[in-house]
Amino acid sequence: MNKLVNVLTTTDIHGFISNEGQPPALALQGIKEKYPNSLLMDSGDFFVGNPLTTYFCDQMQVSPMVDYANKVGFDVMVPGNHDFDHGLNYLKRQVSHLNADYVCCNVFDEEGNWIFSPSTIKEIDGIKVGVIGLLTSRMSMISDFDVTTGVVVKEALPELQKQVAALRDQVDLILVGYHGGIERDLRTHDETNYATGEDETFKLVSQTPGIDGFSCGHQHRINHGQIGDTLVVQGGYRGNCFGHMTFEFNDQNKIVKRQEKIVLTETLPAKTGDFYSEEDYQNWLAEDFDLSHLVEFLKQKFAREHLGIFISLKGKTRQQVIDSFTIPYGVRIYRLTSSEYQVFSQQDGALKQENYDSNAHDFLVLTNSYEVPEYRLTDQFVDNIFDEYSYYLTQRN
Repeated sequence: MNKLVNVLTTTDIHGFISNEGQPPALALQGIKEKYPNSLLMDSGDFFVGNPLTTYFCDQMQVSPMVDYANKVGFDVMVPGNHDFDHGLNYLKRQVSHLNADYVCCNVFDEEGNWIFSPSTIKEIDGIKVGVIGLLTSRMSMISDFDVTTGVVVKEALPELQKQVAALRDQVDLILVGYHGGIERDLRTHDETNYATGEDETFKLVSQTPGIDGFSCGHQHRINHGQIGDTLVVQGGYRGNCFGHMTFEFNDQNKIVKRQEKIVLTETLPAKTGDFYSEEDYQNWLAEDFDLSHLVEFLKQKFAREHLGIFISLKGKTRQQVIDSFTIPYGVRIYRLTSSEYQVFSQQDGALKQENYDSNAHDFLVLTNSYEVPEYRLTDQFVDNIFDEYSYYLTQRN
């Protein structure tokens, strides 16, 4: 009789496990009950990504996300770029309490040693499954230097090829969990992204023979399809859906059938959560936040010569500061003429710093205000200012 292996994949949970409102990710606690003979893996950005996870980091040595991961029953997990946002030591502490294997083949320390195991082998109903972890090659472009100190992220493709070659003769099925996105349409293979090296799923799969299933993420998109013989899934954001790849094996443990799809998490039985004290979290949000170093932090983060900073805040508490930065683009940089700047600089701002030459004729302005001519927009950033500044304060102190 043929054997069937279910491969279930999540990505970009970003810590959204609120006890209130039954967020989709809570339903994942029942996923392995529904799918027998399954391997469940996560493709990164799991521990960090909203004020709740900043609270976990600020108040606890071990994040409730660990308890959540263990209750869901993840077998394998892969780091995402944001999982490093509270520093490598914090991430390693969380990993040490996971039941899941934590793997990544292209993340090294400065001595050239793997920080996490490059791969792992699991057995599902007599089928040997090799799982390789992989992080986007462009960590240096999307992460601040101080949070990745001591971390060397090598080019994904050659490291992946080495691991596939090493595993191929040891296992019946090879899977990859990649924290990076898709740069081509899975149906037409037309390019959809600039080739920055941040999102390389098509390149990685098409240039690495021997991969059976590939789970990616990072872009918060939903995708599924096939590149050659490799199944590809990209499972959304916050646990709103998951990838489901099925592999059918004959009695010689050879794949005879494979299929992929995306499943909405709402199809799972609803689950509740009790991972932390909601009252303590709300009290933490209501506390006044130390804003005395915010300008200093912004100047350091957005190092631009003669950069003016104009930040409007809704108040001094953590919640009010969070509400001051609009998602997804919390802050933006505009280049204004003298006359435009004169008008803009009259706006109210809780934090202001003007830093210009006396003979300046144009002005770079970093602001969270949208009351600026859009045709002067120079750059915009998806960085979570509250979370990053919170971490900055912990390091400064």
